[in-house]
Amino acid sequence: MSRLPAPCPVPYHRLATLRPAWGAPAKPVLTVAAAFIAYIVLISVVLVLTILVLAVAPGVNVAIGVTSGDPTSPLDVTLALAMGSMWLPAGIVGVRVGGWRPLGTAWSVAARLRRERWRTHTIGGAVMGLLVVLAAAVAGGVAGPGGGVGAGASVPQLLLVALVVLLLAPVQAAGLELALRGVVMQALGTWLRSPVVPFLAATAVMLIGRELTAAVVVPSLALGLCAAVLAWKSGGLELPIVLTTTLTIASHLVSAIGAGGGAAAGAAALNAAVAAPGTSSAALADHAAGGALAGGITAAAVMLVVTAAAVVRLGARDGVRLLEPVGRPAEEPAPAAIPH
Repeated sequence: MSRLPAPCPVPYHRLATLRPAWGAPAKPVLTVAAAFIAYIVLISVVLVLTILVLAVAPGVNVAIGVTSGDPTSPLDVTLALAMGSMWLPAGIVGVRVGGWRPLGTAWSVAARLRRERWRTHTIGGAVMGLLVVLAAAVAGGVAGPGGGVGAGASVPQLLLVALVVLLLAPVQAAGLELALRGVVMQALGTWLRSPVVPFLAATAVMLIGRELTAAVVVPSLALGLCAAVLAWKSGGLELPIVLTTTLTIASHLVSAIGAGGGAAAGAAALNAAVAAPGTSSAALADHAAGGALAGGITAAAVMLVVTAAAVVRLGARDGVRLLEPVGRPAEEPAPAAIPH
């Protein structure tokens, strides 16, 4: 008698199908809608609180309706990253309220953030991110000089910007990956077995609220695709979070410290590409910067290369074939449902 083939592991983008109630036809729509509505409400609160604080601060201009996106401005950087950080609670609302399932199912196939993988993913993601930022800076420096936005910033000003970036960039990165990759991919994965359309959706969503110039769009789409592929292949968001965090911190610090130079222009294009959609950081402050386009395109190319290398490395480490992901064992029980 022939033996039946063993059930295939459940890939990351299909985790919402572990229980019938989570995979109901309307749940993907409710999950995405809840996340995006929550984000709009939360950033509105951030903007109102910012205006109220600045209104009582002596000698501060409260006209922040249009921000410059200056990477050396503590106000601009803080506001942009604070707004971007709201993707984290918005993603949580989407999964828990819209999808009515445990948050852990959005983090990884283990239904939790996998601490045992953090060391490897932290090293790998940091190296990948630093290589991308270095390539963008070098390409920007070779292509031409930058502009003058932010040039001549004081040391205390730059130190304050660095502190804000180091504190808020990881929160923003976790939120972006949870909402723009995790929520979107798993919503479409409820309907579709193939990861191709979820990949494309997680890539296309990067265009929302972003400057539509080649210098920004090309690396932004590359990041969306790479983060989606890495989440699927590794079975969770840990590696994409580290990659996005590294890209955000390194590109912002290079564009702030080297403001006015070609290397900073290249890094600024990458910084705009990884910034939260709709924030001042998602646009180039200086459109005349000669190295921005070269930096953005080079960053995208290097990002694709290092992602391909990471996919091969992950497959070898976890014993899965090139086009197979790390999944949740089919025999492992589904996480407990949230009581109504």
